Amino acid sequence: MGALNTKPANLTNRSIADYAEKIGRHHDVYHEGRADLDALLRRLGGRVAYAESEESLHVRQQGAFTVFLPHFTSVSRDRFTIAHELGHYFLHYRLAGLSGTKSYGRGARNRAETEANVFASALLMPELEFRKWWGKTAGDEWQVA
Repeated sequence: MGALNTKPANLTNRSIADYAEKIGRHHDVYHEGRADLDALLRRLGGRVAYAESEESLHVRQQGAFTVFLPHFTSVSRDRFTIAHELGHYFLHYRLAGLSGTKSYGRGARNRAETEANVFASALLMPELEFRKWWGKTAGDEWQVA
């Protein structure tokens, strides 16, 4: 079942961002403004694998899932993809109370995909950390990124 069939969580973007930040803090993934996604994946029972197709998430059960990345993307893009797929895992699998096998793949622009993007953005750069680094770098977008 891909993103087209994924039922959105129907939370506000602010609620999704707060949820993502809460998960990041709970798992202590923030170090000097950077989210340690590798550590988070390990703690959650997830792993990364490379596939010939587009990025996707395959959940076998809670605490056992794989994020699939394409071979041809950059490290920065891969970080966002991992965070995006974690959004599906938390919002559309765990929060939805699902169990058993479920897959999430790229789909059309829809609410579930937007929710996963909002989650990813907040997980990677929580608002308070963003504001702190923005001030430290005098608003230098490249340094903040």
